[in-house]
Order: sequence, then structure tokens, then C-alpha cells
Amino acid sequence: MAHLRSLFLATTFALTLTATPALANPLQDWAGRLLEWSRRRPTPTPSVVVTGFVPPAAGLPGNREGGATRGAVCPVSEKRLTALLPTAHLGLTAAARPSFFFYLPPVEGRPVEFVLLDSRGAELFTYTGRAQQSGIVRLDLPDQAPTLNVGETYQWYFSVVCDPQDRTADLYVRGWVQRVALPASLERQLQRAPRNEHPYIYASAGLWHETLAALMDLRQSQPQNSQLMADWQSLLQNEGLGKVAQEPLAGKL
Repeated sequence: MAHLRSLFLATTFALTLTATPALANPLQDWAGRLLEWSRRRPTPTPSVVVTGFVPPAAGLPGNREGGATRGAVCPVSEKRLTALLPTAHLGLTAAARPSFFFYLPPVEGRPVEFVLLDSRGAELFTYTGRAQQSGIVRLDLPDQAPTLNVGETYQWYFSVVCDPQDRTADLYVRGWVQRVALPASLERQLQRAPRNEHPYIYASAGLWHETLAALMDLRQSQPQNSQLMADWQSLLQNEGLGKVAQEPLAGKL
């Protein structure tokens, strides 16, 4: 990660986070798309959650697709390493330790690395593992990871290590997550609702990370459910992730 910090520290962490009205900020557009997506299902929906949301004064830098590596060290694939993240490079969550989602192209069991940083660029947590198969993978922050604070924005990087001796050859994606407060009314609604309604309730509340996690759980428990597959695809297509919307679920890292 040293090369990534040296490349982006000056621009990325100089951003000032200010309490601008959330609805006036273009980064909230994806929350509106989530709400519209959730309304396609007959599920009672609360208002979009903005409690505790502190939108940035400027756009958030990031990239959802990993480019071709220098020297083509990793195998070449039509589809690139992709972060399942809104177009604004930011996702909202109410979880203290949320889940993150990525599309892994065929990279032949190479090491992968996830790094979580605070808004000043200090490393909070690092995960290392191996990419065992291609497809949509999920990374749950474990108990030993620090909890996210409500109202704070965190940056993360996810890398495929193509050459351990030359980390500038990594495939990588980066994005942001912010934790918001979970309203008591939404918590009560989730407690009353059947599990198959949870993704749409989370979506109506603007909670990107929980929406993906709940919908993935349902898809894995009901692999023959064509409606869940269609909902998954439309959710990703709404955020410009159509290239990987039909990729298989490859489980957890």
C-alpha cells in the first residue's frame, strides 16, 4: 500500500468534509436511485436516510475498475477488477463493520489486499488473502477490525497483488464508506418484516452496503429464484455496473 499512499495522499486526504445539506449534494443521486429501485417491489418504505450523513464539499476521488497492469503481470481478462459501489464512489452504511463487494476477474489465486483508512489517511485495518475463484466476492469486516463512527467517512483500497516484488503492478480499486445512524423506526420495520423484504427496506433507506449484503444472502439461499437474480442485475445496472451484473457469486473472502 505504500505506493498507493504516495500517489494519492496529497489529493485524496486534503478533502474537507463539511455539513452541506445532503439533498443538495450530487453524491446523493445514487440514494435516490436506490429508492426508485426499492419501489419496484410491494414493500412499505420509509424516507431516505440522511441522519448523520456529512457529504463532502467536493467530489470524492476513486475508481471502481482496476486498469491493466504494467507489464501485464496478471492474466488478461475482458472484465476488470470492479468494486460494487455507486457511481459517486461512496456508499452509506448503518453497520459498525460493513461488508464490501467486488468482482474478481480470473487472477489464478493471486494475493488480494483490503486496506481501510480514516479521513486523514491513517491505516485502521488490513486484510490479506487469496483470490480462489473469479466472480462476485464479499469481504466482511471481522470483529478485530475497528468499528466505524457515525458521521465519519473512510477510504478503502482493494488490490490484487500481481507481483509481490513490485506493488506498482497491482490491480486496485478504491472508494469511500460513511456510517450513518439507523433510525429506530427503520430498525422496528426490519424486525417486523420477513427476510425477503430486507433488501428493499435497506434500499429505500439509502443504505448501499446493507442492500447488497441482504440481497446476496437471499440469492445464495435461493439460487433458483429468478426474481432475485433480476433484482440484483437491475440494482447493479442502475449504478453503471452492468458489465458484472450477471457474474456468479463466488462467496466470501
